[in-house]
Amino acid sequence: MQSVSQSEITANRQMDQIINSLGELPSSPAVINLVLKMTSDFNSDIKALSKALSADQTLTAKILKLSNSSFYGRAQGVATLEEAVMILGFFTLRSLVIATSTHALFKDDIPNSPERQLWVHSLATGIASRIIAQKTPGANVEEAFIGGLMHDIGKLIFLQKMPEMYLEIVNKVESGSSTFSETELESFGFTHSSLGSILMIKWSFPQELIDGVADHHKPEKSCSIESDSSLAAIINLANAMAKSIGADFGQAPPESLTELQSAKFLEIDDEAIVAILAELQDSFEEEKSIFES
Repeated sequence: MQSVSQSEITANRQMDQIINSLGELPSSPAVINLVLKMTSDFNSDIKALSKALSADQTLTAKILKLSNSSFYGRAQGVATLEEAVMILGFFTLRSLVIATSTHALFKDDIPNSPERQLWVHSLATGIASRIIAQKTPGANVEEAFIGGLMHDIGKLIFLQKMPEMYLEIVNKVESGSSTFSETELESFGFTHSSLGSILMIKWSFPQELIDGVADHHKPEKSCSIESDSSLAAIINLANAMAKSIGADFGQAPPESLTELQSAKFLEIDDEAIVAILAELQDSFEEEKSIFES
């Protein structure tokens, strides 16, 4: 058994203390808990699931709009929730519901607000993760979308719980003098990745998703022989791609995407990068317009 060092124990205690000082973390939207539970059981009744979802009219409208978008391979053909569930499947429906519910957590009614910019970046990263996963053998496409969408949820919590302090960090990162992880460690003793993973544990997300969010700035963990998961690497590359199309939050994109360790691990070359970026730009504009309608 691998031993835990005293420094790791001290760091974990400090993180617990600071997280407790942030106050109550957001509860998972009730619909997320419901959908995660019902879609995890393939024997769940489609009518019962559709009836539960239909109680939220806004959510119903978003699901139907998204399921009819070309991004999901449909062209104005899905008219009911039951039909959407049957055509899209449980995994895709799960990602749509989580995306719609997560969107509600962001205060996006103020143009150019940090929360809105963070949502735009998160959505772009989720879509990029989905596209990359489609080209990655063995990757779970919908899981990649959710991981990309949730990868910076810790930043949202910082913004909501201690806005003045975190906006100073955002300004420091925008100046190019530091990264988010470096500045967060210096200020809080832990990063947005750790905070996000704790929130996802509280929300009862699958362990692989939790690990992908926790390690998205450390893709070397999944770029090793010991690990067979590509999720952290997918999110890492998708995060950089989102910045490359202008959906950034604080940090500029790297000069070369193909030089990223995650791109090398996923065996994505320059030609593939160009194709993915073009697809991302088109899909992102369509998807964003649906969420904002």
